Amino acid sequence: MLDRFRSIVVGLSMIVLLGLVGLYLFVQVGGGEELFGDNEGSLPVVDFRTLEYSDADNGYLLCSPELCEKAQPDGPSPIFQMDAGRLRQLFADFSDSNPTIKTFRFNLPASQFDFTERLPGETFPAVVTVKIISLDAYTSTAAIYSRQPIGDSNRSDHVERVSRWIKILTSPIR
Repeated sequence: MLDRFRSIVVGLSMIVLLGLVGLYLFVQVGGGEELFGDNEGSLPVVDFRTLEYSDADNGYLLCSPELCEKAQPDGPSPIFQMDAGRLRQLFADFSDSNPTIKTFRFNLPASQFDFTERLPGETFPAVVTVKIISLDAYTSTAAIYSRQPIGDSNRSDHVERVSRWIKILTSPIR
């Protein structure tokens, strides 16, 4: 009698285990959005003109006072010695070639792009919003806003991230 009970328990345990493995594989291949949500999330679009940002916020913002009317940016927008089309292409190539960066939103008519970056050891990704603005035929600028909507981060993480991105984008090797 005990052997029969033990066999039933082992059999049921195997069925439950196989079901959980099947559910895990189903979710990993892209199914299960109704149960667990999708990978996209619901990140609101950043409007730099109405963005309210101050020194107390846990992020990093480089923006011109003309564009960011309500915000107190941490510094001015960087100026790039290239036209806006080339700068857009550099950002796209940079995100495509870096495995830690994914393009979240790509609004070409508005020249505004959202990227997520999750470095090794980070639980949640940071979000970097970039708006490219043409100054003239040979120069452009970019408003850059780095933040982490979920999880813990500090301002120095965002300063380091934006500085690293700008350094890579302006390196002569590119």
